[in-house]
Amino acid sequence: MIKKFRDVEQKLDNIRKSGTPKGEPTGFTTLDNFYSLKEGSFTFILAAPHNGKSELSFDLLINRAVKKGEKSIICSPETGGVEDIYAELIHKCTGKKIYLSENGHANDKEYYKAVNWIDQYFSIVDTEEKAYSFDELFGMVTDEKYVLADPLNEMDHSASKEHGTRQDLYLEDLCSKIRRWNKKHKKHTIITLHPKDQTIKEEKIKGKTIRYYPMPFAREAAYGQALYRKAMGWINMWRPTMGLKDDKGRLYEENEVVFFVEKARPKGSGMRGKGSLFLDTNRNCYYEKINGVNYFAFQHEASEIVFDTPF
Repeated sequence: MIKKFRDVEQKLDNIRKSGTPKGEPTGFTTLDNFYSLKEGSFTFILAAPHNGKSELSFDLLINRAVKKGEKSIICSPETGGVEDIYAELIHKCTGKKIYLSENGHANDKEYYKAVNWIDQYFSIVDTEEKAYSFDELFGMVTDEKYVLADPLNEMDHSASKEHGTRQDLYLEDLCSKIRRWNKKHKKHTIITLHPKDQTIKEEKIKGKTIRYYPMPFAREAAYGQALYRKAMGWINMWRPTMGLKDDKGRLYEENEVVFFVEKARPKGSGMRGKGSLFLDTNRNCYYEKINGVNYFAFQHEASEIVFDTPF
């Protein structure tokens, strides 16, 4: 289909007056400086296991539900069964674990309040019996604004047989389909990835040798070159090994997670850059540090800091 100026006149006029609008804020100004959840787009989040990609994905979805009442559908075999995903979300919502054997666990009122809130804003895909293709996952979406596929390698890719042995061509076509679907339906999809191959590094600090895997970059993901070419948004995440220092010589904190926005499209939705978030293991969610003060999601917007649960 060919379009002329008259077909896009209003949209172009809006860009001319206001610039290309950013997407929705993530809840963390540190991340918002480089990235936004752009409607009609999709994001890859790359990290090694236990480096915070699922935690960030869940936090982003909860933050959008809290801020604007936007719903999400979650397909996360990596987290476990549906009950495991509920447990994860309840922990994030209440700031307390659900296990009755734990001191300070969520009481019955908090537990059921969280369950009711989750049922209102989240749809969770049962992946115990089968893996789902993106076509099948998108077919389940109704009024949900966000879609999470966590991770890519747990999705059904039997359609790749159409491309023979050219897995890269299949993945490029898949990315194009994901982009078109999100654009057509005004959604945003988050897809998590693992790195394929990484080289371990060594550093000597005060006579002690520290061995670690560095932050992975897009081309280190399985078929990363093909995915990176087609990606709209790309975030890398890395939990530094204790004892390492940043570029300014500061020791990384134990609960610090470094992010690097490697790609941000469409233009105006973000830009390349990095920063740090911090995982509160008790509340099971991220916070940021601004001028030495800890802020949970969207608390930087408040005149007074109140450490409360999402609802």
